Amino acid sequence: MATTTVYYSSQGRVDKTTGGTPSASWATVRGSNTTTGNSVASTGANENFACKMEAARGGSVFTSNKRAYFYFDLSSIGTTISSITLKARGGTNAANQNGDWIVARANSDNDFGTIATSDYPLVFNSTTSFTSYSAFQSTNWSANTNNSVALNAAAITNANSGGELCVCLMNYTYDFANTAVEESFGNIENTLSFANSGTSRANLVVVHADAATGYPNPVNAIASANINKINAILSTDINKVNGVS
Repeated sequence: MATTTVYYSSQGRVDKTTGGTPSASWATVRGSNTTTGNSVASTGANENFACKMEAARGGSVFTSNKRAYFYFDLSSIGTTISSITLKARGGTNAANQNGDWIVARANSDNDFGTIATSDYPLVFNSTTSFTSYSAFQSTNWSANTNNSVALNAAAITNANSGGELCVCLMNYTYDFANTAVEESFGNIENTLSFANSGTSRANLVVVHADAATGYPNPVNAIASANINKINAILSTDINKVNGVS
């Protein structure tokens, strides 16, 4: 088996904010597949994905939700994928690493390009539902280090069939699972770094089948490395020529 590391092609986070009662404000910021966000970021070492409520006047709360998106082009892999691990760097704020979280499918695995407020609902696969790309993760997120999570069979199947993945890092309890909100839940944040270079960039570690090597010997004094086809048959599909392997 071969292992290939594929770095993101596009990245960014989008947030949605509003005020009101806990229940109503959360319903607004979680939104639907037509909700537009309020702000975006695609660089910086102290970003986060999170859901958050802060006390405001008159018993109201100020509520926000942030989702982080990454797109990966897997077209260079070329052989069947058996496992995928997502790695994303925790940001610099060690106080913000206590949220439960999950990886979900986004944008039907298509590239979103430069992040925009209109990308806030990319994670929805219908009006209000999501598709998980990992198991639920409980508080195992760390600042200032690369956080790893194994992607599930749905992600592997889509990577093999489409040659690309688009994923969302998001809060599990309130955003993904849509748990009813009756009172303020406070700050549930996970710090996140949007590195633009080096090994701290978000990446997928992809385990896949070895590439076929094809016929290894010269043919008519031509080196095998310079032969693509023999009698219109790809060299990678040829095991023997005239009985010689």
